[in-house]
Amino acid sequence: MTLPALINNKGNKELQVQFKKAYSEAAQVAQRFYAEEGISISEYSRSAGVKATMEKFLSYYKGFTKVSDFTYNDYDEETGLYKTPYKLYPLSGNSSVKPVCDVSGYRADAGGRMFLLNDPPHNANENGPILCIDINGEKLPNRYGKDFFLFLFTTDGSLIPMGASHKNNITSSNYGGNFSVTGSDFCKNTNSSSNQYACAYYALADIHPQNTGKTYWKDFINER
Repeated sequence: MTLPALINNKGNKELQVQFKKAYSEAAQVAQRFYAEEGISISEYSRSAGVKATMEKFLSYYKGFTKVSDFTYNDYDEETGLYKTPYKLYPLSGNSSVKPVCDVSGYRADAGGRMFLLNDPPHNANENGPILCIDINGEKLPNRYGKDFFLFLFTTDGSLIPMGASHKNNITSSNYGGNFSVTGSDFCKNTNSSSNQYACAYYALADIHPQNTGKTYWKDFINER
């Protein structure tokens, strides 16, 4: 194996460790929230709103800071770009895109990980909101499916990776609101970020979405 390949594999392994840690800690917070508050984050967000939910959720961490109050309204008509604090890309693309979680603003924990939320559930017994985590914050590569992943709070007090099935998942073609998606069509190595919305499920299991026997962290994210 060549030196560049070895370096690349080492970097991917580090991202995998960061991903697992970020998910594990966020899932534990969701469970603690449910046990201590008596309601799930899904239920809480419907009445409290997204920004209050973000502050309540991150209060379980050891300190957090506001990085940006960016929302979907922060659009620069002259440049045609969203005014995000740093650029985010699809897995195989070179043109930046806005994060699908575009309601809460950017918040960082003490370790620099970035947290964002999307819209709360519209109805009772619906999972949500979507939690986006940039597992290494502003550091590169800043790509969907590599260091930027989607998760979903559930009505029973859990946090599941986007792409996992759950009885209270909803489906919608409106990616600007609350939704859930499953299946390998939503985890492809392309230049469209919507094709990576469900990659957290495959990243957690470390399985290639399309090719049985291959891995996520060694094979899938290195494809071009």
